[in-house]
Amino acid sequence: MKNLLYIISFIGLISCGTEEIEAKLQMENVYHQSFPVILDTVQFGKYDFLKENRETIWLSTANYKFLYIGKQKDTIIVDHWPSFAPPPPPPLPQEYQDKSDLKLPKYVNPLAGYYIGWLEHRNFKPCTYSKIEIKLDTTIIINNAYAVLLTNNESDTISIGYGRYIPLIMEAQDSAGDWKPIEEQYNYMCGNGVGTVILPPNELVLTNAPIFRGAYKTMLRLTIGESHSREFKGSINYRQFTSMFTIDGDYNEEYKREMRKQ
Repeated sequence: MKNLLYIISFIGLISCGTEEIEAKLQMENVYHQSFPVILDTVQFGKYDFLKENRETIWLSTANYKFLYIGKQKDTIIVDHWPSFAPPPPPPLPQEYQDKSDLKLPKYVNPLAGYYIGWLEHRNFKPCTYSKIEIKLDTTIIINNAYAVLLTNNESDTISIGYGRYIPLIMEAQDSAGDWKPIEEQYNYMCGNGVGTVILPPNELVLTNAPIFRGAYKTMLRLTIGESHSREFKGSINYRQFTSMFTIDGDYNEEYKREMRKQ
């Protein structure tokens, strides 16, 4: 009888484990189906010179850049080097340099309408105080990082970034189950000349989130202000909750001790 009970219990455990795996796969499939097709024509592979060091030890600086901005589409082509400003016109041919009636062809940058110069007096609601849908798909990899879509769910246009960066950070659950940042927002040392990137209602931004690696397995999420992505499993170094700098900007003592040993 005992053996029969053990067998029934064992089968029950296997069944529960199988159901949990199936539920997880179904959930991933739902997120994958809600994503557009992402086409990346640049394959870095092992020559990924744009990739950050994912073996991060301390709190790191976020590096979320624009890979696409615009209207929602069924297919999005990744642009690793988007430009919000038009390139300068080429020099005039020598035979036309003295003529004032020459008409140069106009260059139209499709991204120009999403960029506001730093001297322009137009204000938009910051993304940190806006309703933003953050969708992450761990089955779509862009440059060794997870694909992320940010959608403006406000009724008005909002600011979604400054210069080339998005104020998105990653958070993780610590040993007490509390959400703590493992990245700090990128900040320019000087704001002169840094324009604002804006996002109209229902339009979206494509970026990518780093895949960290470490001994501490936990739950992760992406955050802008009060907007969060779904939670997803990952692993980090536990010290990523800690900055290598003090509040005064000096290196902390633990970091200095380790540097002296090297």
